Amino acid sequence: MKERYNIVLVDDHPIVALGVRAMLERHPQFNLVHHAYCGEDLLQYFAEHFADLLLLDLNLPDYEYIELIQSIKKATTDLKIVAYTAYQDTNLVKSVLRQKIDGYLLKTTPADEFRRALGKVLNEDEVYIGSNVQIAPKKKPLRKQLKDNFQKRLSLSKREREILTLISQGYTSISISQALFISKHTVETHRKNILRKLNFSSSTELVKFAVQQGLV
Repeated sequence: MKERYNIVLVDDHPIVALGVRAMLERHPQFNLVHHAYCGEDLLQYFAEHFADLLLLDLNLPDYEYIELIQSIKKATTDLKIVAYTAYQDTNLVKSVLRQKIDGYLLKTTPADEFRRALGKVLNEDEVYIGSNVQIAPKKKPLRKQLKDNFQKRLSLSKREREILTLISQGYTSISISQALFISKHTVETHRKNILRKLNFSSSTELVKFAVQQGLV
């Protein structure tokens, strides 16, 4: 057990860093040494510095969380990673935990539990799942309503995101089929599925969404 642990936070909202710093300052073992606003900033930091634990926001402007976690693991050793997010969709939680990280906490986690969770991860080498995180789906789930663009983006498969990007760049179904070596019928099926998942009715809405999400 160390006397002092260096902790890094990556989150694109400055107000979150203030709250995290306030919670950590009340524990003598914890020291917030860096606040990164994006994945690129974070990777640059780890290229020159070491930390004991990373608090990782999953919704960053420049990296998908899986790609970022994999890049972090390649760049660092002995780093504990705890997801610190506002999202608790069951499938998302399971997807994140499959990356073999060390914890999953919601931003609504009470301060006492927040500090206790980090202590268990750092001192006891325990994977900690927040008490308000739902891992198992409800027995009779209602039709899930996607609340924001981050969750909408997560609902799309890799191929659907690829096709959405091409649609937003002005490609026709025929040109997309030629570019991806798939049939026009397959492209049209993907287009319908994308519209359904995002609850849109037109290509104009798809283009607007893609621009907002940085896909074009």
